[in-house]
Amino acid sequence: MATVFLSPDLRDLAGGQTKVRVPGQTVREVVDELDLQFPGIRDRLCIGVYFKPSQTVAVDDIAYTNRVAMYQEVGPESEVHFITAISGG
Repeated sequence: MATVFLSPDLRDLAGGQTKVRVPGQTVREVVDELDLQFPGIRDRLCIGVYFKPSQTVAVDDIAYTNRVAMYQEVGPESEVHFITAISGG
């Protein structure tokens, strides 16, 4: 199972947890599992079937955005980070 690190804007949905272990062979499967365990996470991360433009996903230190992110492979020992862009100037 992959270790998923939850950004501060997701932690309230996961009872304050900063990381969780979930199964999945792709980022999409990880997001599906997270949403089963913690309803509402998908709505915070995605618009439809893709990530919001402000969302980046890092799998094992490689960052992916939007459409290609969902198809990235996730290994049993992978680390997955959801990173939300911070607005400002």
